[in-house]
Amino acid sequence: MSNYIIAVSKTGKDVGTETDLNSFVFHSLYNTFKIIKTGVLECSVIGGISSQAFTRKHYLSFTPLITAFAKNTVNSNAFPPNTEDLNTPGLIFVSAAVDSTNVIFTFDKTGDNATVRVRYFCLEAI
Repeated sequence: MSNYIIAVSKTGKDVGTETDLNSFVFHSLYNTFKIIKTGVLECSVIGGISSQAFTRKHYLSFTPLITAFAKNTVNSNAFPPNTEDLNTPGLIFVSAAVDSTNVIFTFDKTGDNATVRVRYFCLEAI
């Protein structure tokens, strides 16, 4: 049974002959990040204040790797950390971080207040 694998290659790549690991979406012989928890946190970002931090407990027994994106509740544009919302000038998703207890999201906002929903993904340690 050890001669069998499960693999999914990227479009245009032959799953049976491809040797470049970057050509695979998934390959059972190699460890990949697995999403073990997701969540959404709504943040009320106050205009004119920098480095506003919002936290949520992750309830995991280890410190996970995380990834996240934010969406202003008045439009459908998603934006990752270290970027400004293209539809809301002055709304910047500064960072997504994690410690042994919490996921932490930081925003800057000039001008008016904004409400943002952050969708985050806690990834299994590999």
